[in-house]
Amino acid sequence: MIMEEKKSQVIFDKNAVEFVTVAAEFCGFLERVSDMRCRDFVDKCLKLLPLLYLKASLLPACERMEEADPETFVTETDYEVLRGSIASLLGEYDDYLEVFLDDMAYSDTPIHQNISESLADIYQPVKDFICVFQLGLKHTMNDSLAICRELFAEFWGQRLVNVMRALHDVKYRQLAHGSQEEEDSALYEDNCTEEELYEGLDMGDDE
Repeated sequence: MIMEEKKSQVIFDKNAVEFVTVAAEFCGFLERVSDMRCRDFVDKCLKLLPLLYLKASLLPACERMEEADPETFVTETDYEVLRGSIASLLGEYDDYLEVFLDDMAYSDTPIHQNISESLADIYQPVKDFICVFQLGLKHTMNDSLAICRELFAEFWGQRLVNVMRALHDVKYRQLAHGSQEEEDSALYEDNCTEEELYEGLDMGDDE
């Protein structure tokens, strides 16, 4: 009993709490994509994704407490709706070529990828984690944290760094050479303040 209680306390670790905060902001941001301009979306993605990576890399080690996996919440329809919304917003900027994939072992040329699909691939495990955490059950919260940490190392962490390269190219090369003068003038606008980006990250501070 004492060992199980000690294991469950990892969910209240400062770094775990801060990851929850950033993960929830990231998911909420992607869910509001239909209300954004392309440039604003790309700009904030390039701010949120490094922060999400940082907080995930600082998650404390934890072990699963149950044999069965926690419930998942993101359906195939949810995934496709999100992916489609991002693809629609990005338009011609959605496509990119990726060379850092397992499939490249069997290919001599870069593999066609989509920013929208990559972001949806990150969203799915992170959103499932957030939904389980919101239930407030210690054992499933612990296990969802362990699974999210495992998937970060094995899958979505790599997706994140891959898509950041593509988004960087969109912002600083493709959009910078666009023909719309009004859009060009907004290229380097800071559309969210540092305070807004880090809002809530002091939740895990020690008293």
